[in-house]
Formats: sequence, structure tokens, C-alpha cells
Amino acid sequence: MTAPTQQFTVTRTDGELAARALMYAVSELSLIRVTGQGGAAYAQLQVCPSGARYRSVVDGMSPRAARELTNGYHANFHHPVLYAAALRLGAVRLAELVPMSRSLRAVLVAAPAVAATADITENVVNLYLHRDTRRITDATATVSSALSIVKWGGTVGPLAYMTVGFLPIWGRAVRDRFARGR
Repeated sequence: MTAPTQQFTVTRTDGELAARALMYAVSELSLIRVTGQGGAAYAQLQVCPSGARYRSVVDGMSPRAARELTNGYHANFHHPVLYAAALRLGAVRLAELVPMSRSLRAVLVAAPAVAATADITENVVNLYLHRDTRRITDATATVSSALSIVKWGGTVGPLAYMTVGFLPIWGRAVRDRFARGR
């Protein structure tokens, strides 16, 4: 990643990005609360190697954990839209600040939308499987896992890239601000 093309100045886009990031964070905390005791099962089901393992996780939940996990899946239908919007705006803003190829910008902008689509589809698949565990097979567990991998890759990858891009910019801006204040 190359140096910024200009000195960092806070813009309206930065304010919108901060607001979207905050909405995402509040949503994430809300999902953790709603999922409650189902959270451990949620983590185990993200990448499940087989239908038998998937079924054992689902069958091993208490009724409360199963109910709370289902509530978490229902609450999670808006969440992907929030993170996709925040990550997309972050990609657009980073492209304004540092030189990047058109193809990299396109990937950073598109990946969160692909991830959000996979996340919502994963929620539908998991709700379908949890309603009747006889539907859980190696194939359906693989579909759920593949969707999870796309979701995480399409969010964590761009987020990591943008973090590496933004931190030096913001760090210099803070340093310069304090230097001017002296």
C-alpha cells in the first residue's frame, strides 16, 4: 500500500463511515445478547466438517440455547446489510486517500456485498436445518460451511486490508493535530 495522495482532512464521508461503523458495532452487541446461550453452538457451526458433527452440535443444545440461537438467526437478517454498507463506504473512502488499482477497489467494494448475501443465505439454510435435524447431511453441512467461509472471507479480508490502510493515515492525522496544538 502506498502513502496517501493528500493530507487527511475529515470529510462528510468520514462522519458517515463512523456512523455506519457504530451502527454495526451496536448491532453486533445486540446479536451477541440475543443469541445468548446459543452463541457457543453458533461458533461451532461456522465450519462444520460433517453432517454428523453438525447434528451433534444442534442436538446437544439445551432448549433455551436452541431458542436463543434461532432468535439470533432471525435477528441476523439486517446485520449483514449494516456491515456491507460500512465496509463498502470504507473501501470508497480509502480509495480516495491512497492510490489503488481499479480492480482492487472493485474487489474491496464488492466483497462485502457478496459476504452479506452469503451470510443471509447461511441464516436461511441454518434455520431450515434446525427445524428438522433429519435434513442435516454432509452435503447440507458443507453448504452451510461454504457460505460461512465466503461470509468471513468477504468481511475479514477487506476489513484487514482497510485497517492496514487507514491506521497510518489516522495516526498521522492525530500526531499532526497534537503537534499543532503545542
